[in-house]
Amino acid sequence: MKNIATTCGKVCLFSRMDIVYSIPAWSWDNSMNSSIQIAAYSHTGLYRKRNEDSLLVSDQVISGAVMDNPRLILTDTIPVIFAVADGLGGCVAGDIASREVLRFMAGIIPTPANENELLNCITAATENLDRIARENPALDGLGTTLAGVLVTNEDVFFFSCGDSRVYYRFPGKKDLQLMTKDHSIIQEMIDAGTLHEKDARSHPFGHVITSCLSGGKVARIPDIRISKTERVSGSRIVACTDGIWDYGGEKFLQAARIDDISGAAREIVNCCFDAGAPDNITLIIADIN
Repeated sequence: MKNIATTCGKVCLFSRMDIVYSIPAWSWDNSMNSSIQIAAYSHTGLYRKRNEDSLLVSDQVISGAVMDNPRLILTDTIPVIFAVADGLGGCVAGDIASREVLRFMAGIIPTPANENELLNCITAATENLDRIARENPALDGLGTTLAGVLVTNEDVFFFSCGDSRVYYRFPGKKDLQLMTKDHSIIQEMIDAGTLHEKDARSHPFGHVITSCLSGGKVARIPDIRISKTERVSGSRIVACTDGIWDYGGEKFLQAARIDDISGAAREIVNCCFDAGAPDNITLIIADIN
């Protein structure tokens, strides 16, 4: 759950059943000639009444989930998109916004294969939120963060809007590198030199974001950030909402280094619950083989 600063409209200064769209019974299949192994997890956390996070793996969307364990997936589909979305709290229908953005992206055929197609896909998903708000005025102002990757045969594209994040571990490296930059008041203060990163987690503006995907009467143009690196076998991708990186902290980054993808996902989740899990938590780990 997220708030958003007035620049994008958590101010607005700016138990539900699981909804699973087109989800097969995922399991490991060693006979499959897989190129990417994935662990996906989403949960309300320990205090929220509903989960406003959603996640996307290829054409599969999971929304409003309360998972007992990470789902393990194998895919050889390329190009492929993995993404997480964190619906805005303090506004309206954050769960609908996160779900509908990812459902729209999942329905784009063919899957984007380059940066321009990816940007067009995200832009169209944002415009779809406008359509939803026009058709149902009670949903005016609905919004969500977005962060994820597009994996093609040659490249990995990182995209984000809001404060959900993507981390990447290059082959042969030990630590994960943050590949996205938060749209947040805190990040702006850090960039300006008025706040040290070690003080960010306790700051009262810690969950105020400055850009998001939204729909409604007030036109807000999202700042969609995209970067890329060469696709290399042996790399790891971690996409997560702020319920993971904020409350998991350094222990989250350490857990994300565990080689076994299932073990890494479980340990990350444990770190968040040990920290109290006050927010929704959503995570995708993908190993490119």
